[in-house]
Amino acid sequence: MKIYTKILLDINNNVIEEKFFHYEGIISYCGIHYDFKSTRGAKAMEKQAKREKKLAERRAKKQAKAEEKGVTTKSEDTKMHDISKTITLEDLTNPEKDK
Repeated sequence: MKIYTKILLDINNNVIEEKFFHYEGIISYCGIHYDFKSTRGAKAMEKQAKREKKLAERRAKKQAKAEEKGVTTKSEDTKMHDISKTITLEDLTNPEKDK
């Protein structure tokens, strides 16, 4: 393994002068070690995917319980009024109209 003590480069990154020595000790056999910062993005994506999966499971479980009990959601119950018709007092106050 080369241990550089001095490297002199020009503007085009060409080596003008270099001073080094060869090292054959224990450290020369070490590999590349990744630190926390290099894997931070991947870990964040895994965490986000895990969060979304857990949230989807909760929603599905909650929806299954609601269907078991026979409870309908508001989106199914709500009916829009016809825009072309004028809203009358009877439309607003008659409880039998929706049935």
